[in-house]
Amino acid sequence: MKIAYLCPDLGVPVLGRKGASAHVRGLVAALRRGGHPVVVVTPILNGSPWEEPAAIEVQLLHVPPGADAENVFVALKTLNVTLGVQSSLPGELRRVLYNQDLAKQLMRRFEHSPPDFIYERASLYATAGVTVARELNVPALVELNAPLPLEQSVYRGTGLGELAAQAERWTLTHADAVLAVSSPLQDYAVSLGVEPSRVHVVPNGVDPTLFRPGPPNPRLRTRWGLGVGPVLGFVGGLRPWHGVDALPDLLSRLIDRHPTLRLLVAGDGPQRAELERDLRERGLGRSAVLTGSLPQDDVAELIRLFDVAIAPYARLEHAFYFSPLKMFEYMACGVAVVAAAVGQIAEVIRDGETGLLYPAGDSSALLAACERLLSDPTLRSRLGDAAAKEIHGRYTWDQNAERVVDLARSLAPARRADA
Repeated sequence: MKIAYLCPDLGVPVLGRKGASAHVRGLVAALRRGGHPVVVVTPILNGSPWEEPAAIEVQLLHVPPGADAENVFVALKTLNVTLGVQSSLPGELRRVLYNQDLAKQLMRRFEHSPPDFIYERASLYATAGVTVARELNVPALVELNAPLPLEQSVYRGTGLGELAAQAERWTLTHADAVLAVSSPLQDYAVSLGVEPSRVHVVPNGVDPTLFRPGPPNPRLRTRWGLGVGPVLGFVGGLRPWHGVDALPDLLSRLIDRHPTLRLLVAGDGPQRAELERDLRERGLGRSAVLTGSLPQDDVAELIRLFDVAIAPYARLEHAFYFSPLKMFEYMACGVAVVAAAVGQIAEVIRDGETGLLYPAGDSSALLAACERLLSDPTLRSRLGDAAAKEIHGRYTWDQNAERVVDLARSLAPARRADA
């Protein structure tokens, strides 16, 4: 099937190093391996001009924001600076104007040679994919990774009130299918009025040829100065909801019993400076390595250096709706995992069988679980082996791609009948 994959989010560079970027490329590559021609439509390619762009063997249709959207964005940002205020309004209006322009450009490009279906990664104010799919009479599948208006208002603030929520509701209720990455997001979509039969849970996955068990690379260990002791590892964005503020205290308590322990943190984000300061003030600077963001192809090899991998999510004020990519990648590499028992994590990890779970926010329980694994290599090996088999058997991008295509095929006759 011919597939138009839309990633209209101005914060997701499809060739960049974000987890969302890896998600896009993972599913797209799997669709392509399945023999399906894919065109990826995106406004942004790289997160930074200094990053080497990731490889992707599909056609890229780069549709950047037009002059109107950019002029409005710059004018409002300048006003914010002049007034000395913080406001999300410039970025939100930019998204609204981009969405309108994107719909027009997609119609021009696909009107005489339409895809068999449109697959869109949901983003704020994004109605273009569903709009164009309805005009072309092809199925529209929308992937839902978060309750985006809620996330925007909680973590970033909003300048347009209920407009983002209304746009999200319209998109999800008019899509032919909604692919939620977790059960809480399935419930969320239904609460907005989406017919339950049209909402499907499709968790994140891995490329099993990249994320697989294997021996640690000694050269990589030397490169990062990890010494000869055990490695406690974390991969992900350094953001509040990932629980990274728990890492310094955890390391300080573990290192008394494991003096050669090293904490290896792969990722970047707004909490990096605070994390580095906390580690330094505790005298732990030499016991921790922060790599910054890395190319996705390097992440798997780094994970294989871990003796214990952690997902220390904190207790949140809202439902845990995430499908944590790090969890699948840790487990696929055969590394023993300690993770907070929240949301999908507690559905994927079987405590004591494929990993260890602890109550979110309980620092003593987190410490005890890490200590248990650091002190028991046999347990680490058993849990890691079982975890890898679980992920490779049930949670791969190729399996997700097959589900997506089967679903689109089942929806196509109804769309043709409507035409």
